[in-house]
Amino acid sequence: MLNATLSYELLGPVILVAAGSAFLLLFLHDRKQLPALRLSGAYFLSLAGYLAVMQVDGEPQPATLAVILASLFCGHFLLVWGVSSLFGRDFPRWRFGFAVLLAGILILYASVSGPLFWLRFAAVSGFTVVVNLICCALVWKARSHRVDMIVASVFLIQAVLTVNRIVQVQLSEIDLTAHSVFKNSHFAPSMQTENAIFAIVIGLALFARNSVTLVMKLKHLAETDPLTGLLNRRAFEARAQALRSAAAPLPTGLIFCDIDHFKRVNDSHGHEMGDRALIAFARQLERETPDTAICARLGGEEFCVLVAGVNDETIRLQATHLRSAVEWLQIPTSTGRLGLTASFGYCRLDPGDDLQAAMASVDAAVYKAKSDGRNQVREAAPSAGNSGLVHIV
Repeated sequence: MLNATLSYELLGPVILVAAGSAFLLLFLHDRKQLPALRLSGAYFLSLAGYLAVMQVDGEPQPATLAVILASLFCGHFLLVWGVSSLFGRDFPRWRFGFAVLLAGILILYASVSGPLFWLRFAAVSGFTVVVNLICCALVWKARSHRVDMIVASVFLIQAVLTVNRIVQVQLSEIDLTAHSVFKNSHFAPSMQTENAIFAIVIGLALFARNSVTLVMKLKHLAETDPLTGLLNRRAFEARAQALRSAAAPLPTGLIFCDIDHFKRVNDSHGHEMGDRALIAFARQLERETPDTAICARLGGEEFCVLVAGVNDETIRLQATHLRSAVEWLQIPTSTGRLGLTASFGYCRLDPGDDLQAAMASVDAAVYKAKSDGRNQVREAAPSAGNSGLVHIV
Protein backbone atom coordinates (compact mmCIF):
# COMPACT_ATOMS: atom_id res chain seq x y z
CA MET A 1 0.00 0.00 0.00
CA LEU A 2 1.29 3.45 -0.87
CA ASN A 3 2.07 5.63 2.11
CA ALA A 4 0.33 8.98 2.51
CA THR A 5 3.21 11.04 1.18
CA LEU A 6 3.63 8.98 -1.94
CA SER A 7 -0.14 9.03 -2.46
CA TYR A 8 -0.45 12.77 -2.56
CA GLU A 9 2.71 13.09 -4.66
CA LEU A 10 1.19 10.77 -7.26
CA LEU A 11 -2.34 12.14 -7.05
CA GLY A 12 -1.55 15.53 -8.55
CA PRO A 13 0.38 14.34 -11.63
CA VAL A 14 -2.17 11.62 -12.44
CA ILE A 15 -5.07 14.07 -12.29
CA LEU A 16 -3.27 16.75 -14.30
CA VAL A 17 -2.28 14.25 -17.00
CA ALA A 18 -5.80 12.81 -17.17
CA ALA A 19 -7.49 16.22 -17.40
CA GLY A 20 -4.97 17.57 -19.89
CA SER A 21 -5.32 14.47 -22.06
CA ALA A 22 -9.12 14.66 -21.99
CA PHE A 23 -9.12 18.23 -23.27
CA LEU A 24 -6.44 17.38 -25.84
CA LEU A 25 -8.49 14.47 -27.17
CA LEU A 26 -11.50 16.77 -27.42
CA PHE A 27 -9.44 19.18 -29.52
CA LEU A 28 -8.04 16.40 -31.72
CA HIS A 29 -11.60 15.20 -32.34
CA ASP A 30 -12.66 18.68 -33.44
CA ARG A 31 -9.84 21.08 -34.34
CA LYS A 32 -12.22 24.03 -33.98
CA GLN A 33 -12.35 23.49 -30.22
CA LEU A 34 -9.50 25.89 -29.44
CA PRO A 35 -10.65 26.48 -25.84
CA ALA A 36 -10.10 22.76 -25.22
CA LEU A 37 -6.53 23.03 -26.56
CA ARG A 38 -5.80 26.00 -24.28
CA LEU A 39 -7.21 24.22 -21.24
CA SER A 40 -5.18 21.16 -22.13
CA GLY A 41 -2.04 23.31 -22.22
CA ALA A 42 -2.95 24.81 -18.84
CA TYR A 43 -3.08 21.36 -17.25
CA PHE A 44 0.16 20.12 -18.81
CA LEU A 45 2.03 23.29 -17.83
CA SER A 46 0.69 22.92 -14.29
CA LEU A 47 2.07 19.38 -14.34
CA ALA A 48 5.53 20.67 -15.25
CA GLY A 49 5.46 23.17 -12.39
CA TYR A 50 4.14 20.57 -9.96
CA LEU A 51 6.94 18.13 -10.78
CA ALA A 52 9.54 20.89 -10.47
CA VAL A 53 8.25 21.86 -7.01
CA MET A 54 8.22 18.26 -5.83
CA GLN A 55 11.91 17.85 -6.81
CA VAL A 56 12.98 20.76 -4.62
CA ASP A 57 14.14 19.97 -1.08
CA GLY A 58 15.95 23.18 -0.24
CA GLU A 59 15.80 26.57 -1.89
CA PRO A 60 15.17 26.14 -5.64
CA GLN A 61 18.01 26.84 -8.03
CA PRO A 62 17.49 29.71 -10.51
CA ALA A 63 16.76 27.27 -13.36
CA THR A 64 14.21 25.35 -11.27
CA LEU A 65 12.61 28.58 -10.08
CA ALA A 66 12.37 29.74 -13.69
CA VAL A 67 10.57 26.51 -14.63
CA ILE A 68 8.18 26.90 -11.70
CA LEU A 69 7.38 30.54 -12.52
CA ALA A 70 6.98 29.83 -16.25
CA SER A 71 4.58 27.02 -15.40
CA LEU A 72 2.70 29.26 -12.96
CA PHE A 73 2.22 32.25 -15.23
CA CYS A 74 1.90 30.46 -18.60
CA GLY A 75 -0.39 27.77 -17.21
CA HIS A 76 -2.73 30.31 -15.64
CA PHE A 77 -2.57 32.43 -18.78
CA LEU A 78 -3.84 29.45 -20.79
CA LEU A 79 -6.47 28.75 -18.12
CA VAL A 80 -7.87 32.30 -18.31
CA TRP A 81 -7.60 32.30 -22.11
CA GLY A 82 -9.35 28.95 -22.35
CA VAL A 83 -12.15 30.05 -20.01
CA SER A 84 -12.64 33.42 -21.72
CA SER A 85 -12.75 31.86 -25.20
CA LEU A 86 -15.02 29.03 -24.05
CA PHE A 87 -17.52 31.54 -22.70
CA GLY A 88 -17.14 34.03 -25.55
CA ARG A 89 -15.50 36.79 -23.50
CA ASP A 90 -12.49 38.99 -24.23
CA PHE A 91 -9.27 38.07 -22.49
CA PRO A 92 -8.87 40.34 -19.42
CA ARG A 93 -5.34 41.35 -20.32
CA TRP A 94 -5.04 44.34 -17.97
CA ARG A 95 -6.25 42.50 -14.87
CA PHE A 96 -4.20 39.43 -15.65
CA GLY A 97 -1.14 41.48 -16.59
CA PHE A 98 -1.30 43.45 -13.33
CA ALA A 99 -1.59 40.22 -11.32
CA VAL A 100 1.46 38.76 -13.12
CA LEU A 101 3.49 41.95 -12.57
CA LEU A 102 2.70 42.18 -8.86
CA ALA A 103 3.30 38.47 -8.19
CA GLY A 104 6.50 38.51 -10.24
CA ILE A 105 7.91 41.47 -8.29
CA LEU A 106 7.14 39.85 -4.93
CA ILE A 107 8.58 36.48 -5.96
CA LEU A 108 11.74 38.09 -7.33
CA TYR A 109 12.18 40.13 -4.16
CA ALA A 110 11.69 37.04 -1.98
CA SER A 111 14.25 35.12 -4.03
CA VAL A 112 17.05 37.71 -3.87
CA SER A 113 16.51 39.06 -0.35
CA GLY A 114 17.23 35.95 1.64
CA PRO A 115 15.09 33.18 3.11
CA LEU A 116 11.63 34.64 2.52
CA PHE A 117 9.69 31.56 1.56
CA TRP A 118 6.57 32.92 3.30
CA LEU A 119 6.50 35.89 0.92
CA ARG A 120 6.99 33.72 -2.15
CA PHE A 121 4.25 31.38 -0.94
CA ALA A 122 1.89 34.30 -0.33
CA ALA A 123 2.67 35.80 -3.76
CA VAL A 124 2.08 32.55 -5.64
CA SER A 125 -1.08 31.71 -3.68
CA GLY A 126 -2.36 35.27 -3.98
CA PHE A 127 -1.82 35.16 -7.72
CA THR A 128 -3.91 31.97 -8.01
CA VAL A 129 -6.64 33.65 -5.95
CA VAL A 130 -6.76 36.56 -8.39
CA VAL A 131 -6.83 34.20 -11.39
CA ASN A 132 -9.69 32.19 -9.86
CA LEU A 133 -11.65 35.39 -9.22
CA ILE A 134 -11.00 36.57 -12.80
CA CYS A 135 -12.29 33.25 -14.16
CA CYS A 136 -15.27 33.39 -11.80
CA ALA A 137 -16.16 36.88 -13.06
CA LEU A 138 -15.76 35.84 -16.71
CA VAL A 139 -18.06 32.86 -16.29
CA TRP A 140 -20.62 34.73 -14.20
CA LYS A 141 -20.94 37.58 -16.70
CA ALA A 142 -21.33 35.14 -19.60
CA ARG A 143 -23.62 32.66 -17.82
CA SER A 144 -26.34 31.26 -20.05
CA HIS A 145 -26.80 27.77 -18.64
CA ARG A 146 -27.05 26.16 -15.20
CA VAL A 147 -23.65 24.56 -15.57
CA ASP A 148 -22.17 28.06 -15.89
CA MET A 149 -23.20 28.89 -12.32
CA ILE A 150 -21.53 25.67 -11.17
CA VAL A 151 -18.30 26.58 -12.95
CA ALA A 152 -18.33 30.09 -11.46
CA SER A 153 -18.99 28.66 -7.99
CA VAL A 154 -16.07 26.25 -8.30
CA PHE A 155 -13.67 29.09 -9.10
CA LEU A 156 -15.04 31.18 -6.24
CA ILE A 157 -14.82 28.32 -3.73
CA GLN A 158 -11.23 27.61 -4.77
CA ALA A 159 -10.34 31.28 -4.30
CA VAL A 160 -11.85 31.27 -0.79
CA LEU A 161 -10.07 28.04 0.14
CA THR A 162 -6.75 29.43 -1.09
CA VAL A 163 -7.18 32.60 0.96
CA ASN A 164 -7.95 30.45 3.99
CA ARG A 165 -4.81 28.41 3.31
CA ILE A 166 -2.67 31.56 3.14
CA VAL A 167 -4.04 32.74 6.48
CA GLN A 168 -3.54 29.35 8.15
CA VAL A 169 0.04 29.05 6.93
CA GLN A 170 0.92 32.58 8.04
CA LEU A 171 -0.63 32.02 11.49
CA SER A 172 1.06 28.66 11.98
CA GLU A 173 4.12 28.16 14.17
CA ILE A 174 6.24 26.44 11.51
CA ASP A 175 9.36 28.05 10.16
CA LEU A 176 8.45 29.66 6.83
CA THR A 177 11.92 30.83 5.91
CA ALA A 178 12.77 27.70 3.89
CA HIS A 179 10.92 25.67 1.29
CA SER A 180 12.08 22.36 2.79
CA VAL A 181 10.41 23.07 6.12
CA PHE A 182 7.08 23.80 4.46
CA LYS A 183 7.38 20.74 2.22
CA ASN A 184 7.80 18.49 5.23
CA SER A 185 4.93 20.09 7.15
CA HIS A 186 1.33 18.90 7.16
CA PHE A 187 0.37 21.88 5.00
CA ALA A 188 2.12 20.54 1.89
CA PRO A 189 0.13 17.31 1.41
CA SER A 190 -3.16 18.99 2.32
CA MET A 191 -2.45 21.80 -0.15
CA GLN A 192 -1.51 19.43 -2.95
CA THR A 193 -4.54 17.23 -2.27
CA GLU A 194 -6.82 20.25 -2.29
CA ASN A 195 -5.31 21.44 -5.56
CA ALA A 196 -5.71 17.98 -7.06
CA ILE A 197 -9.37 17.86 -6.06
CA PHE A 198 -9.88 21.33 -7.51
CA ALA A 199 -8.21 20.21 -10.74
CA ILE A 200 -10.72 17.35 -10.98
CA VAL A 201 -13.75 19.50 -10.21
CA ILE A 202 -12.87 22.41 -12.46
CA GLY A 203 -11.85 20.00 -15.22
CA LEU A 204 -15.18 18.21 -15.03
CA ALA A 205 -17.08 21.51 -14.86
CA LEU A 206 -15.27 23.00 -17.84
CA PHE A 207 -15.59 19.74 -19.76
CA ALA A 208 -19.33 19.77 -19.04
CA ARG A 209 -19.56 23.38 -20.22
CA ASN A 210 -17.64 22.50 -23.37
CA SER A 211 -20.05 19.61 -23.96
CA VAL A 212 -23.01 21.98 -23.51
CA THR A 213 -21.44 24.32 -26.06
CA LEU A 214 -21.07 21.47 -28.55
CA VAL A 215 -24.67 20.37 -28.02
CA MET A 216 -25.88 23.94 -28.51
CA LYS A 217 -23.87 24.23 -31.72
CA LEU A 218 -25.27 20.94 -33.01
CA LYS A 219 -28.78 22.10 -32.13
CA HIS A 220 -28.14 25.37 -33.93
CA LEU A 221 -26.93 23.52 -37.01
CA ALA A 222 -29.98 21.27 -36.93
CA GLU A 223 -32.38 24.22 -36.65
CA THR A 224 -30.90 26.76 -39.04
CA ASP A 225 -30.48 27.09 -42.75
CA PRO A 226 -26.70 26.90 -43.39
CA LEU A 227 -26.72 29.57 -46.09
CA THR A 228 -28.84 32.35 -44.61
CA GLY A 229 -28.66 31.53 -40.91
CA LEU A 230 -32.44 31.70 -40.61
CA LEU A 231 -34.49 28.95 -39.04
CA ASN A 232 -35.35 25.99 -41.25
CA ARG A 233 -38.92 24.76 -41.72
CA ARG A 234 -38.83 22.21 -38.93
CA ALA A 235 -37.46 24.67 -36.38
CA PHE A 236 -39.88 27.36 -37.56
CA GLU A 237 -42.89 25.16 -36.87
CA ALA A 238 -41.59 24.36 -33.37
CA ARG A 239 -40.79 28.01 -32.56
CA ALA A 240 -44.08 29.17 -34.06
CA GLN A 241 -46.07 27.15 -31.53
CA ALA A 242 -44.06 28.65 -28.67
CA LEU A 243 -44.51 32.20 -29.98
CA ARG A 244 -48.24 31.73 -30.48
CA SER A 245 -48.60 30.41 -26.93
CA ALA A 246 -46.65 33.36 -25.55
CA ALA A 247 -48.74 35.85 -27.55
CA ALA A 248 -52.13 34.31 -26.61
CA PRO A 249 -54.86 35.48 -26.38
CA LEU A 250 -53.62 37.92 -29.05
CA PRO A 251 -53.38 36.60 -32.62
CA THR A 252 -50.21 36.27 -34.65
CA GLY A 253 -49.56 37.09 -38.28
CA LEU A 254 -48.13 34.62 -40.82
CA ILE A 255 -46.35 35.88 -43.94
CA PHE A 256 -44.97 33.81 -46.79
CA CYS A 257 -42.80 35.27 -49.55
CA ASP A 258 -41.20 33.89 -52.66
CA ILE A 259 -38.52 35.72 -54.66
CA ASP A 260 -39.74 36.47 -58.17
CA HIS A 261 -37.86 34.98 -61.16
CA PHE A 262 -35.06 33.69 -58.94
CA LYS A 263 -33.99 31.16 -61.56
CA ARG A 264 -33.09 34.09 -63.80
CA VAL A 265 -30.70 35.36 -61.13
CA ASN A 266 -28.82 32.05 -61.11
CA ASP A 267 -28.87 31.76 -64.90
CA SER A 268 -27.72 35.35 -65.50
CA HIS A 269 -25.32 35.93 -62.62
CA GLY A 270 -24.31 32.45 -61.44
CA HIS A 271 -25.12 30.46 -58.35
CA GLU A 272 -22.65 32.37 -56.19
CA MET A 273 -24.57 35.56 -56.90
CA GLY A 274 -27.78 33.65 -56.27
CA ASP A 275 -26.50 32.68 -52.81
CA ARG A 276 -25.57 36.30 -52.10
CA ALA A 277 -29.06 37.37 -53.14
CA LEU A 278 -30.65 34.84 -50.77
CA ILE A 279 -28.47 36.04 -47.89
CA ALA A 280 -29.25 39.70 -48.62
CA PHE A 281 -32.96 38.88 -48.82
CA ALA A 282 -32.80 37.08 -45.47
CA ARG A 283 -31.02 40.01 -43.80
CA GLN A 284 -33.64 42.39 -45.20
CA LEU A 285 -36.42 40.32 -43.68
CA GLU A 286 -34.68 40.40 -40.30
CA ARG A 287 -34.11 44.15 -40.47
CA GLU A 288 -37.66 45.00 -41.47
CA THR A 289 -39.52 42.82 -38.96
CA PRO A 290 -39.89 43.24 -35.17
CA ASP A 291 -37.23 41.74 -32.89
CA THR A 292 -39.80 39.28 -31.56
CA ALA A 293 -40.70 38.02 -35.04
CA ILE A 294 -39.55 34.62 -36.31
CA CYS A 295 -37.96 34.51 -39.76
CA ALA A 296 -37.29 31.26 -41.59
CA ARG A 297 -36.23 29.89 -44.95
CA LEU A 298 -38.63 27.15 -45.96
CA GLY A 299 -36.55 26.04 -48.92
CA GLY A 300 -35.21 27.37 -52.20
CA GLU A 301 -36.30 31.01 -52.55
CA GLU A 302 -39.30 30.66 -50.24
CA PHE A 303 -39.29 32.39 -46.83
CA CYS A 304 -41.76 32.99 -44.03
CA VAL A 305 -42.25 35.34 -41.09
CA LEU A 306 -44.37 35.01 -37.95
CA VAL A 307 -45.23 38.21 -36.09
CA ALA A 308 -46.80 38.22 -32.62
CA GLY A 309 -49.61 40.41 -31.31
CA VAL A 310 -51.11 41.73 -34.55
CA ASN A 311 -54.52 42.32 -36.06
CA ASP A 312 -55.68 42.16 -39.67
CA GLU A 313 -54.49 45.65 -40.49
CA THR A 314 -51.06 45.47 -38.87
CA ILE A 315 -50.18 42.17 -40.52
CA ARG A 316 -51.34 43.54 -43.87
CA LEU A 317 -49.14 46.61 -43.34
CA GLN A 318 -46.20 44.42 -42.34
CA ALA A 319 -46.51 42.31 -45.48
CA THR A 320 -46.87 45.42 -47.64
CA HIS A 321 -43.86 46.99 -45.94
CA LEU A 322 -41.75 43.91 -46.60
CA ARG A 323 -42.74 43.88 -50.26
CA SER A 324 -41.62 47.50 -50.57
CA ALA A 325 -38.40 46.89 -48.61
CA VAL A 326 -37.46 44.01 -50.92
CA GLU A 327 -38.21 46.16 -53.96
CA TRP A 328 -35.75 48.77 -52.69
CA LEU A 329 -33.05 46.20 -51.97
CA GLN A 330 -29.99 46.59 -54.21
CA ILE A 331 -27.27 43.93 -54.24
CA PRO A 332 -23.84 44.89 -55.61
CA THR A 333 -22.55 42.79 -58.52
CA SER A 334 -19.45 42.90 -60.70
CA THR A 335 -21.42 44.74 -63.39
CA GLY A 336 -23.65 46.96 -61.27
CA ARG A 337 -26.49 46.28 -58.87
CA LEU A 338 -29.07 43.54 -58.73
CA GLY A 339 -32.65 44.32 -57.74
CA LEU A 340 -35.19 41.83 -56.48
CA THR A 341 -38.92 41.62 -56.04
CA ALA A 342 -40.99 39.05 -54.18
CA SER A 343 -44.59 37.88 -54.00
CA PHE A 344 -46.26 37.79 -50.59
CA GLY A 345 -49.14 36.00 -48.93
CA TYR A 346 -50.34 36.52 -45.38
CA CYS A 347 -53.04 35.73 -42.85
CA ARG A 348 -53.97 36.30 -39.24
CA LEU A 349 -53.60 33.30 -36.94
CA ASP A 350 -55.92 33.15 -33.95
CA PRO A 351 -54.75 31.00 -30.99
CA GLY A 352 -57.03 28.11 -31.98
CA ASP A 353 -56.17 28.08 -35.70
CA ASP A 354 -54.25 25.18 -37.20
CA LEU A 355 -50.74 26.21 -38.26
CA GLN A 356 -50.40 23.64 -41.07
CA ALA A 357 -53.73 24.65 -42.62
CA ALA A 358 -52.73 28.31 -42.39
CA MET A 359 -49.35 27.65 -44.04
CA ALA A 360 -51.05 25.83 -46.92
CA SER A 361 -53.54 28.67 -47.32
CA VAL A 362 -50.87 31.38 -47.27
CA ASP A 363 -48.76 29.39 -49.71
CA ALA A 364 -51.73 29.40 -52.08
CA ALA A 365 -51.95 33.18 -51.62
CA VAL A 366 -48.32 33.51 -52.72
CA TYR A 367 -49.03 31.58 -55.92
CA LYS A 368 -52.04 33.83 -56.48
CA ALA A 369 -49.77 36.88 -56.14
CA LYS A 370 -47.39 35.38 -58.70
CA SER A 371 -50.20 34.59 -61.14
CA ASP A 372 -51.46 38.18 -60.77
CA GLY A 373 -48.16 39.57 -62.03
CA ARG A 374 -45.69 39.06 -59.13
CA ASN A 375 -44.43 41.70 -56.69
CA GLN A 376 -47.89 41.59 -55.11
CA VAL A 377 -49.38 40.99 -51.65
CA ARG A 378 -52.36 38.69 -51.19
CA GLU A 379 -54.32 37.71 -48.08
CA ALA A 380 -55.47 34.17 -47.36
CA ALA A 381 -58.00 33.14 -44.72
CA PRO A 382 -56.33 30.46 -42.54
CA SER A 383 -59.39 28.70 -41.13
CA ALA A 384 -60.41 25.31 -42.50
CA GLY A 385 -63.72 26.67 -43.67
CA ASN A 386 -62.06 29.43 -45.67
CA SER A 387 -58.97 27.49 -46.83
CA GLY A 388 -57.81 28.83 -50.13
CA LEU A 389 -59.88 32.03 -49.93
CA VAL A 390 -57.66 34.79 -51.26
CA HIS A 391 -58.11 38.54 -50.96
CA ILE A 392 -56.39 41.03 -53.24
CA VAL A 393 -54.51 43.81 -51.48
